[in-house]
Amino acid sequence: AMVWGLFSVNSHPGENGYYIFQKGAYQVGRKGCDIIIDDRGVSRLHAEIIVDEMICGDQFLKSSSKVRLKDCSKYGTFVTKAIASSVIKLQECPNKESELVDEDLVAFGTGNARYKFAFIPLVFFASSPKPMNLTILREKMSSIGAGFTQSLTSKCTHVICDDLIPFNDEILDAILARKPVVKISWLELLAGKTVCSEMPDSISHAPSFIIEGATVKIAEPRSREECLKGHTFILESVEKYKFKKKFPVLLELAGAEVVFAETQQNSNHALQSSGDNAVFVIPATSNGRAGSRHSKYNSSRKMIETQLILAVVSGYLNHSSITSSPELLTSSDSTTEGTVVADSDLEMETATSNHTS
Repeated sequence: AMVWGLFSVNSHPGENGYYIFQKGAYQVGRKGCDIIIDDRGVSRLHAEIIVDEMICGDQFLKSSSKVRLKDCSKYGTFVTKAIASSVIKLQECPNKESELVDEDLVAFGTGNARYKFAFIPLVFFASSPKPMNLTILREKMSSIGAGFTQSLTSKCTHVICDDLIPFNDEILDAILARKPVVKISWLELLAGKTVCSEMPDSISHAPSFIIEGATVKIAEPRSREECLKGHTFILESVEKYKFKKKFPVLLELAGAEVVFAETQQNSNHALQSSGDNAVFVIPATSNGRAGSRHSKYNSSRKMIETQLILAVVSGYLNHSSITSSPELLTSSDSTTEGTVVADSDLEMETATSNHTS
């Protein structure tokens, strides 16, 4: 499942890659075309890329890519086939055209305008969608040749979800798998495109989630993965925390060091080596105090589990949520009705970043 991409091999400054989202005929040339190539060896209208159908990647491996390249120039268009490494001169082909497949290299003219034709995987996993939205999702995905999975797998490139839903295990798994999480509006934006020089920004389509009464907007991965850097968190048994074994993994993903209070030697070492940055994490169900086995931490710096989850999702650690007092606010008291947002304006990474570099 994919969209098609055309990317410069030479990567000169100012040269753009192009993404094709819909079937149709796309003109390639130096001026006034859908795909602009600023090279003197390229004709004003040099070639046409004809997408007869948007199909899944697995389909064209078995049959046809449904994409043709037609030469319209006097300088010539040349295709180096990915499989046989043979060079095809389109002016010598029937109708001056040939099929394009993934990883073919295209030279427009005899100059430096050399491009790689490639498919960009787009496989969506929908987390807890409403029935009506699921139908819309499938239609939008089909229109751009994108795929749909019933579960979060390694092939999944994006997680789609409704806005303002409760934070759940599926979203947590997406964060742990470093998958971009976007609203349906991002998919609708893609479905409305034909051809463009960059993949639409997804950070402006990031959803917000409800966590223990607080509304938090998910941050882009880089902010999430650095927000707890330099901090050490001491945990009780993972079974006491809402997301159990996933909770320490989430903290480590955000750059934190995690030790467990059950291991006396490790926890003492963490407190000594980390100094003021060591924080004991109170389970949300513990009424703001450490368990009886770990009562010695009641006078230590503490933080409620929920506040840490808010920090990682938003990409921002609110240091005022860490307290040194013997008592902690309960989880419900420590959250607000406001929206927690990250300070970073960095764009969310996508599965396409490798193709644009």
